[in-house]
Amino acid sequence: MYMYYHDDYEYIRYCEIQAHRMYPKIYHELMPHIKRVCEMEDSPNNPMMEPFPNEEKIEKMVEKVYKNYKNGYRDENDESIDEFFRDRHHGIRDIITILLLGELLGRRRRRRRRRRRFFHGYGHPGFFY
Repeated sequence: MYMYYHDDYEYIRYCEIQAHRMYPKIYHELMPHIKRVCEMEDSPNNPMMEPFPNEEKIEKMVEKVYKNYKNGYRDENDESIDEFFRDRHHGIRDIITILLLGELLGRRRRRRRRRRRFFHGYGHPGFFY
């Protein structure tokens, strides 16, 4: 029996990879820092992060990502880098906030998908009496 969805999956995966390559350079620079902070902070056992972190916690996480990102550029001459970050301070923070919220929401979606409810016997969804 031929599985029709298999070809569609490979095509969709190819499209996702191509779209991911077209993301701006700053996305690829920020995402490793964002994922690292999420790995440290976001766990089901952390009461400050469940069910969703408050605005203060998000701001602290954005600050951590921003400092990590900024410190990654300390190798070059410091004066031009300080000027670069001073001019783009709010724009970069806004981008970090958007990407961080997207990552946190994606993590919660994946967690929810893993939780399976066990229905036994009659009356489960899709069973008609």
